[in-house]
Amino acid sequence: MDEQRNVCIVVYPGVASYDVAGPVQALRATGLGTYAVTLASVSGGLVESDCPGVAFGSVPAASVGDLIDTLIIPGGNAALEAIEDPALIEWVATLARRATRVACVCTGAFLAAKADLLVTRRAATHWRFCDELERRFPHIKADRDRIWIKDGRIWTSAGISAGVDLTLALIEEDLGIETALEAARELVVFFKRPGGQSQFSTLLSGQIADTKGPVRKLLAWIADNLAADLRAESLAERAGMSLRTLTRTCVAGTGMAPAKLVETLRVQAAREAIERSDTNLERIAGRYGFGDQQRMRRAFVRHLNATPNEIRSRFGRASVGGECASGTADHGLARAHDEPRIAEPAS
Repeated sequence: MDEQRNVCIVVYPGVASYDVAGPVQALRATGLGTYAVTLASVSGGLVESDCPGVAFGSVPAASVGDLIDTLIIPGGNAALEAIEDPALIEWVATLARRATRVACVCTGAFLAAKADLLVTRRAATHWRFCDELERRFPHIKADRDRIWIKDGRIWTSAGISAGVDLTLALIEEDLGIETALEAARELVVFFKRPGGQSQFSTLLSGQIADTKGPVRKLLAWIADNLAADLRAESLAERAGMSLRTLTRTCVAGTGMAPAKLVETLRVQAAREAIERSDTNLERIAGRYGFGDQQRMRRAFVRHLNATPNEIRSRFGRASVGGECASGTADHGLARAHDEPRIAEPAS
């Protein structure tokens, strides 16, 4: 049996609960005894998370051993306040010197930056915080598109769910792709979004929910009418606003201009159709507004760093064996006849 690997996860008041729980669950999915996970804080004891009523038990800083294979620094909105705690930052810097590698989840990158761990490095964080990270730490180049980045021994990742993608990548580096794949299956997540895949490859419903009024309704209409005329000018007219106002509102709510937003939604829908059915790729390209298969292929490469054929080979129904395929079908997620209604293209 391989030697157990020591993982230390830093917790502090207001830490994002999923930034902690996601990596812990992914590590645990490799089997008991593979990773020894320790949650630690400056003073030890219960540490309240950002989720009311959810607290993490932690050991005090002084009790963390010298051997740390992986140090994980989770984020959350409280991270921008936590960087003003000198004791916490000094302790993070000390732990990092002992660690073989350091992994930051979302805004955990701010703590790493304050501890001088990201000097001259490229870093990923949630797209909403990239400008703030570069403003506070000008020596860092924030990548607004990557899910996760490995720069030397420092790993950084984007939003909350990207912490699981990052942890799967760490597991793959430690134990190989088969173990990481089994962990992903245990978690019932896709294995595995590569670090180069766009943060926006799956548009989170929460980002749409952040928008208000006519734009929110417009986004819902777009999702139901991906084969329609979705040029920015047409969308602005439908929303009853100027093109400039529509662009500004879309960027504020989703981080994307209308054209990129439309392409993202089309890629998402087409990807799901490819993964869940055996429908011909040319037909899927037409159904979701790409026009032809070559345009769809270029869009997939831009957003997913993978072609439609590669997605189907990796995640499609034909690539899923027996038990897994049956389980998916039982939940109604992989039925070829479950095709969404698409409106006729606008004239």
